[in-house]
Amino acid sequence: MKKFKKTFITILKIGISLLLLYFVFRKVPFTEVWELIKTSNYALLIIALLVFVLSQVISAQRLLKYFHANHFYINKTDNLKLYLIGMFYNFFIPGGIGGDAYKVYVLNKKFNWSAKRLTKAVFCDRLSGLLAIIVLIEILTFPVLQELYKLIILPAVVLTIIAARLFFSKLFSEYKPVFYKTLIYSIGVQICQLISIYLILKSFTQIGEVWIYCIVFLASAVLSVLSFSGIGVREWLFLKAAQYFTFDAQVSVSTAILFSFITAVVALVGICFQNFTYKTAVPKKNED
Repeated sequence: MKKFKKTFITILKIGISLLLLYFVFRKVPFTEVWELIKTSNYALLIIALLVFVLSQVISAQRLLKYFHANHFYINKTDNLKLYLIGMFYNFFIPGGIGGDAYKVYVLNKKFNWSAKRLTKAVFCDRLSGLLAIIVLIEILTFPVLQELYKLIILPAVVLTIIAARLFFSKLFSEYKPVFYKTLIYSIGVQICQLISIYLILKSFTQIGEVWIYCIVFLASAVLSVLSFSGIGVREWLFLKAAQYFTFDAQVSVSTAILFSFITAVVALVGICFQNFTYKTAVPKKNED
């Protein structure tokens, strides 16, 4: 029954991705998108790729903080390799073991670390990323609000962080010492990815109302769980943003597709580390 449920969810996600892509390419033919991509500035796309890589390095370091808080001292380089393998599983193996589950499985098998505590660390890592997205969306709504409502942005951000801190303190007290550090890492991850989106837009010389693209991108990161690897959701949301805010639909869809492609390229690197020997690290005296 459990296997059937997992298979059904996977098929459903793939179906949603294909359906949304169908709607997108009915409005903006893929041939037009491809022609636009061929005219983009490749140098800027390479920089966008490098900035995205940086975001994943920071993300892996954030996860390492959670592992260390549980006294799981995996080697820093090995943790990055494991993170990339997780990306590969998430992006390229629908219906297989998820990237997060793979990390838990490997570390439990190699070092006999508690699967329950590992799962909690990975889960909190995800929550930290979600918190950063919410905070950045709140900040990015500033330009669209009327003057009076702009005054509530800072209090809203502060209250969001305080509420999250209390939530962590109550349910995940072992991670209290790393709460703010991991939040900073999470914000760094999202800022790098927003820069990557900006560079992709810039490669088409389309940079008007970038903050709208940023909000849509962050929203797509949250809604990506509804589709396979976020494919389809991001493209559809970017298309809708183009319709509502009257900017180029081809540029919007092309930007989303190129970001998905960059993600795929980086995730593909993970397969190179499928078989390697994991090492533990000697903890520092003041390690969180």
